[in-house]
Amino acid sequence: MKKRQLHLGLAGLLTIVFLIPQMTMASSTDYNTIISDAEAIDHQTMTQVEIRDFLRNKNSRLANYFYLGYNPSPYEEIIPKDQRTSVNNKQRSASEIIYNAAYEAKINPKFLLTMLQKEMGLVEDSSPTERQLAFAMGYACPDSGGCDIEYRGFGRQVRSSALQVSYDLEHVNQYRFQPGHTACIGDPNDSLPCTASATQVIPSNKITSVMYRYTPHIHGNQLFKTIWDRYDFASTPDFIASIGIIPEGSLVKARDGEDTDTIYLIHNNQRRPFASISALVSRFELTRVLPVASIELDKFAIGNLIQYPAGSILEGPDGSKYLLDGLQKRKIVSDEVFRNLGFNPEEIEVVSSTELATIENGLDIDDLDVSPLEQLLRDPSTGGVYYAKDGKKYPIVNPEIIDLNYPDLTITNATPEQLTALRKLLPVKIKDGTLVISEKSNQVYVIADGKRRWVSNEQTFIELGYSWANIKQVSDRVLKLHKVGEQLSL
Repeated sequence: MKKRQLHLGLAGLLTIVFLIPQMTMASSTDYNTIISDAEAIDHQTMTQVEIRDFLRNKNSRLANYFYLGYNPSPYEEIIPKDQRTSVNNKQRSASEIIYNAAYEAKINPKFLLTMLQKEMGLVEDSSPTERQLAFAMGYACPDSGGCDIEYRGFGRQVRSSALQVSYDLEHVNQYRFQPGHTACIGDPNDSLPCTASATQVIPSNKITSVMYRYTPHIHGNQLFKTIWDRYDFASTPDFIASIGIIPEGSLVKARDGEDTDTIYLIHNNQRRPFASISALVSRFELTRVLPVASIELDKFAIGNLIQYPAGSILEGPDGSKYLLDGLQKRKIVSDEVFRNLGFNPEEIEVVSSTELATIENGLDIDDLDVSPLEQLLRDPSTGGVYYAKDGKKYPIVNPEIIDLNYPDLTITNATPEQLTALRKLLPVKIKDGTLVISEKSNQVYVIADGKRRWVSNEQTFIELGYSWANIKQVSDRVLKLHKVGEQLSL
């Protein structure tokens, strides 16, 4: 990610204060703990509709503001920057852009709303200037003056700043402001002790450290806290205590308590129960199910039932047909496309509109020449293998990924024409929930959200139900396909 000076100039800060004159600065702000890490990363606190309604209640211009750009939804594949074209841009509402950025970066949408008000007063401004909208988050606008036009535009500002905060949370120990380290705010240099004109802070957590990096001013962060409290965004102690440690993509069941039979998928910080073994094994291997303590499982809210096997064809009350692809339903736009897929009409499951509403929407299937089915294609000229689906191909950098991800798929030799027709994207990563160890290290990681999370001690390993026999050794190259995530430790 391209690094920028992520803080607001004093002139910009004063402008913002005047935009919201009814607000007074909080005198009781704890400069060492602005908000908690748990609050910062709880990315599911608001739906898109709730964000929109919040903006409407504030009489914000953003309630009816639309922006044309690249702000992918949770159900869209992220296209690398160097492969994007104008075709990938879509017009979206401000509430959708905020929701999408929060989901992609795993950052609380309430955090983004507070930043929008802190930086440019946009949450409460019914008629903002073009500049307020263009540099909505103050991103790439250094104290030295001027803003980088590469990041001009509401959607670009919101997405870039959300991803930057997420990145900084993961790399906080590389920067000047770090948890537990004394720093001086307002000093011309970084040396200790602080001068009389400076304020000494000792950030107690990651997000406070990151916020001082984004805005290295006491008043800017005090302003954030004042807005956060005024919007009643603070979490209760019960919320903070209820954060679950079980990684994303895990298959789990309780090893104690009243229900030790139901199997769940940890997905988007919820536990989603499987209705049947067939619904489970059509997506995952039964051997991946982990027995965990019910007290850990209960920290996750129960999500929607996973009722039908992957690959099912569902038909709604209006006759529309959908392919169940993983956890998403994909609308089949015509009878011709349905016939081209080769499904048997007798296998159609007729479902209610209520059932359909509980299944996430995926991309429509509307192209006769593009297969929505998984394939492994070999390039005979190089011997390289690609994972192919939906007109795209993903390089597989090592055969061990095939063994881990696609043990049931057969590799087919492709023609040059087939391969040329597919758009090449980033290499395949190891599927979530897999335990791995590098050939060069004895550290055990679990893959979650496409990242590698270090299981830092034996107690955590055992409490999460892991088995030493399920650890897979991978090459260092394969391991480094996955960014380092937050370590797992009870």
